[in-house]
Amino acid sequence: MATAAVRLIALMMTLVSFSIHASPRIVSAGASVTDLLIDLGAEKQIVGIDATSQLNNKDVPNIGYHRQLSVEGVLSLSPTLLLGSEEMGPKPVLTKLDNTGIKVVALPSAPTVAALKQRITQVANLTDKQSKAASLLRAVDGKLTQLKRRALASTQQGVFLLVHQGRPASIAGASTTPNTLIELIGATNPAANTVTSYKPLSPEALLGFNPDFILVMQRSLDQLGGLTGLANAVPLLENTQAFQQNKILAIDGSVLVGGLSLKSLDEALRVQSQLIELSQ
Repeated sequence: MATAAVRLIALMMTLVSFSIHASPRIVSAGASVTDLLIDLGAEKQIVGIDATSQLNNKDVPNIGYHRQLSVEGVLSLSPTLLLGSEEMGPKPVLTKLDNTGIKVVALPSAPTVAALKQRITQVANLTDKQSKAASLLRAVDGKLTQLKRRALASTQQGVFLLVHQGRPASIAGASTTPNTLIELIGATNPAANTVTSYKPLSPEALLGFNPDFILVMQRSLDQLGGLTGLANAVPLLENTQAFQQNKILAIDGSVLVGGLSLKSLDEALRVQSQLIELSQ
């Protein structure tokens, strides 16, 4: 078994050396990374994706969840570049892949506009798509301008609840993509003052925040059976003004993976529009 593994690694290193001057063969480990490759026009360079990613009109192998990669699964696709977010792993697998000669790049996944722009530039350089990056950066600035122009009143408060069937709900605090999304639409996240990342939510804390609106993943709503199921899963939710004013909004969970993305900005614009309509 060990001899076979060594032979496989040697073969992969040979393939890497032959293709060093060609376009990279990319395994994309993360929805936001895959989306960025598509936006840059580098979709043809993708030879494998993870379970969170989607490709239109191209059938490529799936390597599983981006946090649980396997050496064999990645090597079987003969890539020259493994591209993912800082959430990609586990670390020992990444080290072994790097030792075979595959270039392993973990992009910054901080949920900030600055990190998004850095990812655009970095991926463009890796795929030789610098000219396309310029237009994407302009698109980012355009979306930010639109969000700022239509910003909600700063007194509006919103929270994001992470709810899975059979588990206690958690709330998103500072240093999370949902918190950035809430800030981008012009509102504030009261949980960010006391919570970093995600923290289990007590019913009393939810009542204390009493947000004007609440964001949840569409997938969670589907699994729980809609708002009624959500109310059953989150004690005292029905006592919040957000629930009573019908301001429980579903968002696409894929835009929350791997840091801020172009789709995150689009989702911020959509949520912003929906809240403006509900307030009229």
